[in-house]
Amino acid sequence: MPLIKCPECEHEILSRIGTICPKCGHMVGYFEGDKTRKKYGKFFAISLIIPFFSFVLIILASYTKTLLISASIIYVILAFISSPIRYRDIFFTNFEKIFFWGIWITANALLITMIYNLMSNYVR
Repeated sequence: MPLIKCPECEHEILSRIGTICPKCGHMVGYFEGDKTRKKYGKFFAISLIIPFFSFVLIILASYTKTLLISASIIYVILAFISSPIRYRDIFFTNFEKIFFWGIWITANALLITMIYNLMSNYVR
């Protein structure tokens, strides 16, 4: 089991979640320790923020067709950035993989439907 330095007192402890430092009593949290958990935290934040940001961007850009097309291009780029395929090495269990893929697919399906409906207003 790899060792890490305690964030509180610099004493070497196990990187396993729930390990308590014998010197100061600090407990290792989920996002402390190895690089995978830190990358997981980044992915988790991205997977929550990007769909919300894309939704707001599309709503604000829906007033003109040019703005909506620009917002749609930005949305596609952001959807690629938040894709679970870019972070496939960080999932600890199959449940996490299925869970994040489900969220990503659902959020993007809703956003694509919203873009399609807004674009159809300009075609008429």
